[in-house]
Amino acid sequence: MRKRLLIIVAVAILLLIASIIWAIVVSFTIIKPTTESINQKLVQKMASVVRIPQGILPPSYDIDQTSFFWEMETLEKEVTGVRFKYQTGFFKNQNKIEAVLEMPENGDPALFNKVLPAVIADGQSLRAAQDIEKADLSANQMVGYQQIRLAVKRETKQATKIIWDFDKTSLGEDLNRDYAKLERYPTFFFKILYSLPNLIVSFFSG
Repeated sequence: MRKRLLIIVAVAILLLIASIIWAIVVSFTIIKPTTESINQKLVQKMASVVRIPQGILPPSYDIDQTSFFWEMETLEKEVTGVRFKYQTGFFKNQNKIEAVLEMPENGDPALFNKVLPAVIADGQSLRAAQDIEKADLSANQMVGYQQIRLAVKRETKQATKIIWDFDKTSLGEDLNRDYAKLERYPTFFFKILYSLPNLIVSFFSG
């Protein structure tokens, strides 16, 4: 009886070790390169609505979204911050990807609106942000978004946030293939696999 118990414990330990090794291998060989590929392709896709300058600080990446921040200068040498973020769409039950261009907290809407022509790449979106009352917020099949939404400061009727909704399945075959690789894993398990590389690197770097 004791011998059988030891065998069961040994087998359980071996299975646990094998599972951990498998998870590490999958996280480094499938999850990490696939999520990095998706982020790179999303940057290219989002360039159709927002011009992200070269030479700015690296974006902030997490499992839910990628976020950029940079400063723009008006013709009058006034400076305002700009934040652009978009959802990663990594989860298989996530059918919509939201991209947001916004004025930083406590920013000046007037300055933010002055730099919009240099930031927004899509003509329909720019016109909507600059002329709230005549804004065309409908889908644009050429660019790929399903609709535009605006956050507006009531007192000045100036846009402080522009939101684009994208259908994840319409972002292109390359992205669809990458997303399909992630959809094999349940959300809870995917979150573990996604976090493993950072945990391991942090552990060994002290």
